[in-house]
Amino acid sequence: MARQSNFMVALGVLSALGLVASTFWDAPQINNWLFRASTLIMLATSWNLMANAGLVSLGHSAFWGVGSYAAIMSANAWSGSILGTLVVALLAGALMGLIVAAVTGGLKGIFFAISTLALSEGLRISALMLPDVTSGAVGLFLRQDLRPSQQTLYLVAALAAVASVGVAILISCSKLQFASRAMRDNEAAAQMLGIAPRRQRMIIVAISGAMASAAGAINAWYGGYLDPEVAFTLHNTILAQIAPILGGIHTLAGPVIGSFAIIALSEGTRIWFGNMEGVSQMTFGLVLVVCILFLPRGIEGVMHRRKKQQATAGTPAPALATGRGGKS
Repeated sequence: MARQSNFMVALGVLSALGLVASTFWDAPQINNWLFRASTLIMLATSWNLMANAGLVSLGHSAFWGVGSYAAIMSANAWSGSILGTLVVALLAGALMGLIVAAVTGGLKGIFFAISTLALSEGLRISALMLPDVTSGAVGLFLRQDLRPSQQTLYLVAALAAVASVGVAILISCSKLQFASRAMRDNEAAAQMLGIAPRRQRMIIVAISGAMASAAGAINAWYGGYLDPEVAFTLHNTILAQIAPILGGIHTLAGPVIGSFAIIALSEGTRIWFGNMEGVSQMTFGLVLVVCILFLPRGIEGVMHRRKKQQATAGTPAPALATGRGGKS
């Protein structure tokens, strides 16, 4: 077990180094795929953190959109750099997470999920109705003189993805992970054990919101344009849920595996069926449905089951007792 654990740690470190090193390749298409995978890893990891505490978000695009607007607006107003606006986006996402956790109070299950969906839609409409602030449906353009090189954006996205997974690992090694699991199983029982659900919820949602907002901010710098439909699109919320479910929900590796799998599936279907309108999206959707139906624990669950079977196969069978004295 210890040898397998060390192997997984080494594999994770090598994967992180490979992702960062890949940003220095002169391969625009591959870099674009890895950039999308990096931002999706951040978004999926943040969603999974909330799911670990029993908080299912249907409006994760709200955090993404807030981070996107915070980055572009602060950059244009203060001539900020990408790193400076990332700090602004992190603070904006964390603040909104605290507000969401405080306002929703003791809402759980479907009621909490609907409240997050309403938040995302409310923010989208507010952005449309405030053209003096957000430029409304016309949208905002990032100042061209502020935009860094594509290579810099790839590197920032890769480092941010690695950092988000690192945060998830730190949380998994802390008391917050056990509190989250207890809240997910039975919040009332967790409260009897001395856990303060409201405080734990505020911490988790704030961290998750900050992470998703940072992903939105990096994507806004990459695209250079933002409007309410782009910022608060339901597409981001759907991907944030599908990636952990496909990779393995409530696991550390699940969001990462699922993110790469989704990018590979979407690009593969687009390349194979790109000439036929709608076929690639339909194929992508069918593959996802089949995977979710027949892989209830995700790809990571399949890998874990195979390792367990291999370990069991390598264990010698116990000797059968043949009599009281051990003689036949």
